[in-house]
Amino acid sequence: MVLTRQAWFDRFAADLASVVSALVDAPATAGPADAPPEGGWVVTLQGEQGVRGALQVQFDRTAAEVLTKRAMGMEVEPAAEVVVDTLKEMCAQAAGSMTQEPPLVGTRFVIASVEPATHPDAPDAVLLQIAVGDIATLRLRLWGDLALATAERPSEDVAAAAAHDRKLDAILDIDLPLLVRFGRTEMPLRTLSAIGPGSVIELGRSPDDPVDLLVSNQVVARGEVVVVGGNYGVRITDVMSPGDRVRSMEGEI
Repeated sequence: MVLTRQAWFDRFAADLASVVSALVDAPATAGPADAPPEGGWVVTLQGEQGVRGALQVQFDRTAAEVLTKRAMGMEVEPAAEVVVDTLKEMCAQAAGSMTQEPPLVGTRFVIASVEPATHPDAPDAVLLQIAVGDIATLRLRLWGDLALATAERPSEDVAAAAAHDRKLDAILDIDLPLLVRFGRTEMPLRTLSAIGPGSVIELGRSPDDPVDLLVSNQVVARGEVVVVGGNYGVRITDVMSPGDRVRSMEGEI
């Protein structure tokens, strides 16, 4: 699914309206605006995971101050830094909400900057607004270009990924030695040479601590010792990431 530029803007504005409604405890709806915001701040949301490009949003100063005052329960006019922090929180929550619905599930945005608005040079900007009951009308100017990173994946990247998968399939049946480490310690050669039957070596590990599972001398998982059919076994409690596990095997293959 490919989102149009307008769809990105409408979706952000709708989620932002939900965030504003929750913050000020009043109904809020998003829709087209007949006038641009005056002054205020420009928030830049950068696509970081699964998204290319950035979304920039200018917020009307007066409405932003009114909503911040209401959200914070303040009796006096909020300072500029308080308004900026409120806008950052609002945008972060709205961006997070956007990623909860297809096709944006798994994507991520970050707040790249918040700057005072001067005269944004954005001739293709879209004007929207969020009407918050009888409290304020938050006018917005939105511009920028966003695209799903997987929507236009180059064919050569797809071919490379397929080739990588085929190479991985070729080695998945190789047997590798798996070691279980109950503990480790260091001792002088003199002490080591004196070890004999009945000697006790302290490993510096509590009996309740998990044991390490190693491949090619690299820890790939941790677990607890159990008895299965009269034999010792290990119940896995923690596993390293797939990338770390594959890298730990490279030295053995």
